[in-house]
This record gives sequence, structure tokens and C-alpha cells, in this order.
Amino acid sequence: MAAEDVSTDPPEPTISARHRLVRWANQQDGWVRSIVAEVLAVRRPLSNETLAAIRDHYLVEKHLVPGTAPPPPTLTGDAGAGDGDVTDRLTLTYLKGCDGVNALAAGQAITFNPRMTILFGENAAGKTGYVRVLKLLADVRSAEAIIPNIHRPSVQCIPHTTIGYSVGSVPGVLEWHGEKGVPPFTRMTVFDSPAVAIHLADDVTYVYTPADLALFGYVTSAIEGVRTLLQDEIRTRESKQNPFLSAFARGTEVFTRIEALSASTNIADLEVLATVTAEERTELDALKTSIGVLTSPSGAEIEMLKSRAAILQNLASVGRVLTGFDGAAFATALEAESTASRAQEESAAAVFGGGTLPDELKPAWQRFIEAGEQYLAASSRAAYPETDDACIYCQQSLSDAARDLLRSYRNYASGVAAETLRMANRRVTSMQQPLLAGSVTAAVEQLRATLPVVLESDAAPDWAADGQALLTRGEKVREAVRKKQPVPEADESIDLGSLLPRLSVALAETDTVVQGLEGGAAQKRQLLAEQQSRLALLEARLLLAKYLPDIRKYVENAAWVDRLTTLLGHFKALLTGNTAILKLASEDALNHDFERVFYKECQALRAPTVTLDFPGRRGQAARRKSVTRDHSLSDILSEGEQKVIAIADFLAEASLRTGSAPIIFDDPVNSLDHRRVREIAKRIADLSALHQVIVFTHDIWFATEVLAAFDGNPSACASYQVREEAGLKGLISGEKHPRSDTVQSIGRRINEKIQAAEGGSDDDRQERIDSTYDFIRTWCERVVEHELLKKVAQRFQPNVAMQNLTAIHADRLGTAIGTIYPIWEKACRYMTGHSQPLDTLGVRASVSELKQDWTDLRQALKDYKSDE
Repeated sequence: MAAEDVSTDPPEPTISARHRLVRWANQQDGWVRSIVAEVLAVRRPLSNETLAAIRDHYLVEKHLVPGTAPPPPTLTGDAGAGDGDVTDRLTLTYLKGCDGVNALAAGQAITFNPRMTILFGENAAGKTGYVRVLKLLADVRSAEAIIPNIHRPSVQCIPHTTIGYSVGSVPGVLEWHGEKGVPPFTRMTVFDSPAVAIHLADDVTYVYTPADLALFGYVTSAIEGVRTLLQDEIRTRESKQNPFLSAFARGTEVFTRIEALSASTNIADLEVLATVTAEERTELDALKTSIGVLTSPSGAEIEMLKSRAAILQNLASVGRVLTGFDGAAFATALEAESTASRAQEESAAAVFGGGTLPDELKPAWQRFIEAGEQYLAASSRAAYPETDDACIYCQQSLSDAARDLLRSYRNYASGVAAETLRMANRRVTSMQQPLLAGSVTAAVEQLRATLPVVLESDAAPDWAADGQALLTRGEKVREAVRKKQPVPEADESIDLGSLLPRLSVALAETDTVVQGLEGGAAQKRQLLAEQQSRLALLEARLLLAKYLPDIRKYVENAAWVDRLTTLLGHFKALLTGNTAILKLASEDALNHDFERVFYKECQALRAPTVTLDFPGRRGQAARRKSVTRDHSLSDILSEGEQKVIAIADFLAEASLRTGSAPIIFDDPVNSLDHRRVREIAKRIADLSALHQVIVFTHDIWFATEVLAAFDGNPSACASYQVREEAGLKGLISGEKHPRSDTVQSIGRRINEKIQAAEGGSDDDRQERIDSTYDFIRTWCERVVEHELLKKVAQRFQPNVAMQNLTAIHADRLGTAIGTIYPIWEKACRYMTGHSQPLDTLGVRASVSELKQDWTDLRQALKDYKSDE
């Protein structure tokens, strides 16, 4: 479409790219919102450290590692607002102290105007050094490396400069050491000669992307970066082959389980299989012995097995008796027997007078007492003697002592004490009998003879040591029981509850082998095969128990990898969704808006009519410009026309920015005719109403045209001259706008500075004097330009005013020059950025000398203009 067919009406309002991104992020997981929040905060690709932190957040959020990851708050359209946000104006305030940057002189300073700053200088004056610093800060496409001063190798090679800036109303200072792409300076844009080729390429891919659209790319890169880190985690955890299979022999259930290890393996089943009981360990030992015997049987081995079976039977017998014996109950029975015996003795002592009755009378006395008991039984007086009862023999009343004595007689005569003692004796004897039985005694004696032999053998079974402890315990218990003594406490090392089943297993295994050995050859082979199979399974289960912690970790890792692999499959849809949102935002911001603004810029600059095509509408963030379908721009347009198209393209990009940031032009009007220079100067000056503009140029006409645009508002523009003197490049001379920097205004400043020097302290007086000479130098130049030469030739005017030649006082020039030039030359030594000759280093101007020089200059001007 042609430029003139494009409507200049403002476009319909659309949803901003930022709001599209925020709305999309709020529909995603917390880790995605974390990415978007970080991107909105820093507005650049996320660092590796930040990506690693988000990876960790992802793993916690997906419950792949322990921890708590509180979800990030819901984002708003203002997310990321603050320092560096595009809604805040970025302004450079100063640049000073450039060291190690090309051949720039040290100690120079540029104070930037918030709107327009022009730096004019001839080729090779040093402008490029300052531009390179700004390009690197902005990380533009044409950024170039800093080159140290090759003529002064002793000067530091690490570049450094101090940049003052503000974001909104917040000031900041950056100490720069050569870093590339430093926020918020990445918001700056630069147009220079290399940019022309970029903006004129047949397919202009958006290496530069409008600020909000760039956020999508940063988010996509961050998501892909997190995915890469997660894939690294998978590679770290996953095993290429089963590391346990070679440790297990084929043919067992355990091998089959190990062979099938995977993320779905049930660890609980393996734990059950790996749990080998004490009885099974005893069986394992017995199996090894029996397999050894079955493999090469002999008569001695059969006898050994029979002897071992007898030992196991005896140990089992002793163990069962000990298990059934209640030591506490036996101690209680012994105590009851002792108590009954004491009661019987006390009753007898009372009956027989405590030993005072002669022995030959005791039988008659006992019969007398028993007769009295029979009488009481016949008379039905079972409760005798009660309180009021009389003696049954003499019918006399009874004292308390007499009643107690009669009760003792009755107790003895009835036989209660004796019966209690007999019952206690029977209880103790019944508890002694199992332990002191002849079979147990025989078993203990046999064990004393045979068990030590088993213990001393080279391959003592695992039950032998516990069997010896059982025998020792049995002997101690038997001895205590025999002596009717309390049984000693049991040894904690003996667990009869687990030992007896182990002995039973070993005995059964031994009996089985003995029967097999005494049977036929076929029975032996079958038994051997069964024993070997059982042994292999038990050994595999024990090995499984050994490897189980590592196997558990292997299975958990496999399950972890499977789960993460599944989750990574969702990334494709996530990235596709982000791309879809980007396309919508790109359609709004790049296609519709750019197309409108680009044609408007072309109209303003009288650029040739070109056609825009947007491959971005087919999925690519790119644009293409052409005059005809079959030819490129360079085939049809002149160099100047191409450059105008490039500037229009650049200005369209800049105008689409969602916030204000510096725009830098480095010699933008090369190859342009005078008419277009004026138009571009006006367009750049207009641009400063919205953005801070900084122009570096060697074209005096272009500089003049830009300055002319600020005639009505000279404070909105600052100008500097960049010079090269004595091999030092980039010397900055402060130049005011030529319309405000008049001879009179400079004279007033000089008077003010002289007064300040007179009243200053000794420490800063010399600095004030030198600063005043800086203004004297400028005054001299303005006097020559405006007064002596009557504006015939001016630095910031492209034409020579020949009509003013007649106004020059040629006859007085020599006198004026004789006064002005020596003082100007003197001022050059004292001003900032200039050095004195070595022979004058110790000679500095005084206040009185300064005042005299100023008086001489004004007098010289007065004499020159005496008749005007």
C-alpha cells in the first residue's frame, strides 16, 4: 500500500502487550508467575542464578523435592513497576571521568540537557568514544568494543566512566567498567551508520523489539532455560542400565524382581521379600551343611548329623522345660512353704510348752488335747473359747492368756498348720519335678559332653553358641531348684522364644537330610535340588536386604524421572500458549501500529514510497520493505533515499516505545541533501518533546538546523564542542545555544565569577580563577565571531553573510587582535581539559592579573566599536 493511502487517525485502543502477558501468567502455575514477575522487574533475560532458583521453585511446587513453595501473588498490570519500568522516564544527567576509552582525554564531563544535547566535532575528534560507551550500555545491535589508547599503553586498559541518570524522579549513578547491556540503559536506542543496513535489510527481524514485546521473548527464554535445567536433573538421576542385576543369580524370585526394577516397582513387596527371620537364617546355615553332606556323603558325616540331631533334641528338651518354668511362681511357692513350716513349729511349741514338757509325756499330753477337741466337736462348740466361756475341764472363768492358749491347742489338734505345710511341700515338689526329671538330667549330661565338640568345630552352626548359653542357664536353674533357692534372673542374651523355633528348624532340616541319606539315590538327588533351590532363594533375599536402600533410591529416582519427564511434556503447550499471546500482541504493536507510524514518518521526511509486508503475520516477528516485488531497495533507491527510509524505520520503532528513554543519533545525515537535512533536524528536534535526544555530529549545518529549532526555547538544548588537541581526543568545551550565548551574557558571567574569586578561600581561589578564564576564552571567540567579523562567518550557520563584509573595521582589526589573541591563548592554558607547557606549570594567574586581562579585553572591544 502507498503512504498516502494510510489514515493518520489514531488507532483504536488495544490491550497492551504487558497486560496480555500478565493475564496469561495469572492462568499458569506459580513458577511461571515467578518468571513473569522477575522479567517484569528486570526487563531483560534472567540470570543463570535466577533460573536455578526458579527450577528449585518448580521442583518444590510439583512435589518432586521436599519443601514449601508459597505461590507468588497474582500479578497486576502494574507488575514490575518501579526503578527501570517503561512507564517512568529515563534521562541521562551527566557522563564524566571517561578513562581507558579509546583515546579520550581524562577528566572530561558532559552534562546532558533533559531534552536535546548536541555534541559537534570534526572527524577523529573523539565523538566515537563517547558513542561507544552509550552503545554498550544500551546493548544495541551495532555496539562496538572499547579500544584502549594504543599510543599510551601505560594508561589503564579497563574502561571506566561515571554516568548520572534518573528514572522518573529517582536519581541514580552508575560506575561503568565496560559492561554490556546495563539496565535501565538497555531502554536507550541508537541510530548510526551500521543501523542503516539493519533497517534496510530485505527481511528486518526484530533484534530490537518494542519494550513490552521483548518481555515475551525473555519469558520464553526463561521457560526454556528452566526446562534445560530440569533435563539436566533427569540426566543426573536416570540410570542407563540396571546396576544391581549382575549381583543376583538367575533362577530365583528375587532375580525376576530385580530384572523388572522400574518406576512402578512396589518397594513394599521387596521389603517383605528382603525380611529374613532368625529361623530362616538358622535354616540357611543348616542348608549349607546339609548340601555339603548331600554332595559327598560319608559314614562319618551321617553319624555327625545324627549326633547333631541328638544335640538339637536335647537342647530343645532343656529349652522347653525352661520355657515352662515360672521362676517367680517358684519363689512364691518357696516362700509359702517356709511360712507354713514356721507356723507348724510355732503351734507345736505352744502345745508342748516351748520345750519344757518331757518327751515321755508328750504322747499322753497330745492325746489329752485331742480328747478335748473331740469333746468340743461332740458338743457343737466350734467357736470355743469365746469371751464368756469357762474352761471345759474345770468350769472356771478364762483369762485372756488362757483363751489364747486354748486356741493354740485347738489349732494344733485340728491339723490345719500341718495340712498347710503338706500342701506347700507338694507345690514345691511339683515345680521341681520337670527340671529335675531323669530325662532332663540325662539331656543336660549328654549336652555337657557333646555340645563343646560342636562349638569347637570349624563350621559351628549359628545355634551352637546360643545352645551353650541355654545349657548354662539350664544348669543354673536346675541347681537353684534342687536346693530350693530363688532362681537367678535370666540372661538377656538368651531369647528362648526365638531360639526354640530355630532349634526346631535345624532339627527338622537335619532329620530330613539323614532320612535322605539313608534313602535311595533318586531321593538324595531330589532332596539336594530342593535344598539348593531353598539356599539360593535365602541367599538372594539376604543380598536383597543388603542392596535394598540403594534399590529403593533407584526406584524412587526412576519414579521421579518418569514424573518429571511427564511434566516436561507440558512445556510445549506452555510455550505454544506464550507464543500465541505474543502473536496477538505483535499484531497490535508491530503490524498495525508500526505500519501506521512508519508511513507517517515517511511522509514527514519525504521518503520514497515503499510497500510494507509483515512476515510476522505468518508467525515471524519480522517486516519487509520493498519498492517492487522483484527488486531490493538498494537496487532502486539512491544512498540518500535509503538512509531516509532507514531513519523513518528507526523513528517508527522509537515512537512505539511505551515509555520515554534517550534516543541517540550518531551522524545521522551523511549522504543527505540539504533539504532533507533540514527536515530530519526538525523531526529529531520534535522527538525531544517526548524523549531525551542526544546528537553526535560533524555536520555543522545539521547542528545549526537542530539548534535553530530551539530558538524560542534555548534552555531546552545544550551544545558542546568535541575537540582533539595535542593527541588528546574528546576534549569537551561547553557551548551554549548561539542565540543565548551572547557577548553580553558571557560578560555578565565573567563579572560574577571574578567577584566569586575575590571572595573565595585560598584553597579554591585558583580553581575559580581558572574557571573564569574558561569563560574568557568563550567570550573572545564570540567577540571575534559577532563583533570583529560582524557575523560574516558563524560556527552554527551554513552560509557566509557576505553582506556584512563592509561592516568590518579592517583598520582596527590589528589592534584588537593584538590584545584579544594573547589573552585567548593564555585562557586556553588555564581552562578545563587543557594542559600548560612544562615551563609554565608553576606560573598561575592571580585575581589582580585576571581583572587586568578582563579590563584589557573590554577596552579592546570598546576601542574597536568606538564609532558605532
